[in-house]
Amino acid sequence: MTSTRLPKTITAGALLATPIPPVKWIIPGLLPAGLAIFAGPSKAGKSWLTLWLCLQISQGKSVWGREIEPRTVLYFSLEDTLGRLQERLYQLVDAEEDPERLILQTESHGIGQGLEEQIVSFIHTYPDISLIVIDTLQKVRKTERNGSMYANDYRDIGALKELADKYGICILLVHHLRKQSSSDPYDQISGSTGIMGVADTTWLMHRQRMSKTATIRVIGRDMDEKMLHIREENCVWALDEEETAAQQALKAIPDYLWKVAD
Repeated sequence: MTSTRLPKTITAGALLATPIPPVKWIIPGLLPAGLAIFAGPSKAGKSWLTLWLCLQISQGKSVWGREIEPRTVLYFSLEDTLGRLQERLYQLVDAEEDPERLILQTESHGIGQGLEEQIVSFIHTYPDISLIVIDTLQKVRKTERNGSMYANDYRDIGALKELADKYGICILLVHHLRKQSSSDPYDQISGSTGIMGVADTTWLMHRQRMSKTATIRVIGRDMDEKMLHIREENCVWALDEEETAAQQALKAIPDYLWKVAD
């Protein structure tokens, strides 16, 4: 019988005296290294926004007022063809730009079927890689009928989180929402709570069909909750307003209560 070697223990005092590297931010204040979920309704513009973010990060251009360090980005665009990606790039990239640090891939293996090895190979080929996007999560999952949905979700997402943590990168999974509404907006993420349970960061996009505006709720282990109000202009999502959790709470109080208080 073989035993697995457990991690070394540490006392609380020793931990307090141990220098710990700061959080590595891909987008400061919004997207740290680790496993991230970007969920939204179908045909809401997630792929357009994701491609724009990949371009900005790979070229070191600002994202919603935040300075970005240029790094290699790998984008698994698994629901698109090269022709469709080229058409989108023509609309997002200026003629004089050469975004060579953005690597595009339209095919991949599944989780537990070679995807992890595929990702590690890319990391070794491009040592400065900081972000890997998988669009969409469902494209790399196999149909699993054994075990609970929660266990299957936790296992699949956990396998990708292990890679993100090991190599100090962000793996961003683009995902869908359920059609039915919920009092808790995060319960609208398709699948079980195991998906969000593993994720270090969650972006939740809401947009009415054909609307030029949308919101993104951002929550994570390394940040306070935020609400981004964004607006689409020529296929690019611009930031109109950013609210903290405290500001959202104040806005939720009806005006008549403020009048009564006054």
